[in-house]
Amino acid sequence: MSRESPAADEESFDRADAAAVAAAHADALSALSAALDGDGAPVAREATGDWRTLYPGAVVTPADDAYEEARRVWNGLADARPVAVAYPTTAAGVARVVETARRTGLGIATRSGGHSSVGTSTGDGVLVCDVGAMRGVEVDPERRTATVEPGVTVGELDAATTDHGLATPQGVAPEVGVTGLTLGGGTGYLSRAYGLACDRLARVDLVTAAGERVTAGPDSNPDLFRAVRGAGGDFGVAVELEFDLVPVPEEVAMCDTWFPVDGADDVGSLLREYRALLREAPRETNVSPYVSRVPDEVGFPDERAGDLALCVLGVHGGDPDAGERALAPFRALGGDGVEPLFDDAARRPYTEVQAYLGGDSAAGDRYYWKSVAVERFTDDLVDLTAERMAALPGDGDTVVVWPMGGAVADLDPEDTAVPERDAAVVLNFEASWSDPADDDEHVSWARESAERAREVGAVAGELPNFSGTERGADAARDVYGDNYGWLRETKARWDPDGVFSPSGRL
Repeated sequence: MSRESPAADEESFDRADAAAVAAAHADALSALSAALDGDGAPVAREATGDWRTLYPGAVVTPADDAYEEARRVWNGLADARPVAVAYPTTAAGVARVVETARRTGLGIATRSGGHSSVGTSTGDGVLVCDVGAMRGVEVDPERRTATVEPGVTVGELDAATTDHGLATPQGVAPEVGVTGLTLGGGTGYLSRAYGLACDRLARVDLVTAAGERVTAGPDSNPDLFRAVRGAGGDFGVAVELEFDLVPVPEEVAMCDTWFPVDGADDVGSLLREYRALLREAPRETNVSPYVSRVPDEVGFPDERAGDLALCVLGVHGGDPDAGERALAPFRALGGDGVEPLFDDAARRPYTEVQAYLGGDSAAGDRYYWKSVAVERFTDDLVDLTAERMAALPGDGDTVVVWPMGGAVADLDPEDTAVPERDAAVVLNFEASWSDPADDDEHVSWARESAERAREVGAVAGELPNFSGTERGADAARDVYGDNYGWLRETKARWDPDGVFSPSGRL
């Protein structure tokens, strides 16, 4: 059966469709199940933010009671019905899944942590390759490297590396999978100091569309290595990653400061101050403003509960004394006339900093995140950002200003698939809600916000991990910009039949 079959393409693809396709390939799926290692018994995932069960060695189809749980991913908006979910536990098992997908024409969606906001870890009518049970980590403190299996989470990697006073830029939530985050670019608190997550990748071993395990690195298949750093899911299933590590102090300085705002003008004024401070901030300083509603919690003024606030979350990855000095001006936005509603400034172990936002995004809720990387955070863009911040459609929605520059700009845009190397900031329009009836309102707000930002400012692309759920060539060009052409050429060399991410962009 071809991936272009009507059953795989219909918007109304449902369990009956998935079951019919699975039945058509029953022999292949049965053979795959017999070939995979493991007894198929479910085991609880141990990572922070546990939200699903793994079935090592199993192949789960719509005929199985476990199917509804197996097909579920973190983003409830990505409500897809794959033909089967396979759980290999070894690289050889991954190769068998790839061979089955190629032979049947189903195609593969790869799932490690399952937290893809853009929905690439699942799909209608595809074979999902869930590598979440492959979770080994080895740290070599002398070489300052970490070798990681594809199911490892950010929290697990941080725990292993910080035992040696080392780390690598890896997101801001411990429950997220390392592999998907890295191969989609990956921003983190250490990015201005040491680059994106994919920039610290020394090599990656993948199972290619030919079913072969190959190494991609600077001196081995460099064209593939160039492509997987930012567009990795379209080129193979990663089975092992090696990261270069950097030193982190035992404790790092951070702040979480909330400022009262009564509308777009207040937000814009604070953002202008932030912009000026960011230009002079040292590389180790990562400060990100966003908007939220004041919670009804201890430490916040009771009378301001529910009001809009501009929140400033800052982390300095270097010496904590220098960090406190660097963060102090950001905690004083607005000058003497503005009293913060909340100000949590402390030195914390790096693992605690990484876990600070852990669990904030509940599994099963609906998410649509759209990013715009801008080369200059101009007055017009500040005003637009303030306007969108002050007019959120729901309490779960936000706009995040993520700082770029520093080490992120040390590479040229064409060195990896990630195109926004010259960006000053990335504007993330993040919609989060629970009721499917509200889908149009929240998705339209995020899309409109991104489109208006594109009209106003000089745009350098998008963050692949925060690029919405759109598919097709136009969406790919929006994400990858000038890199799209050579990515397509690399895709044609390594995956000419489109085995990987059949619902993806390349």
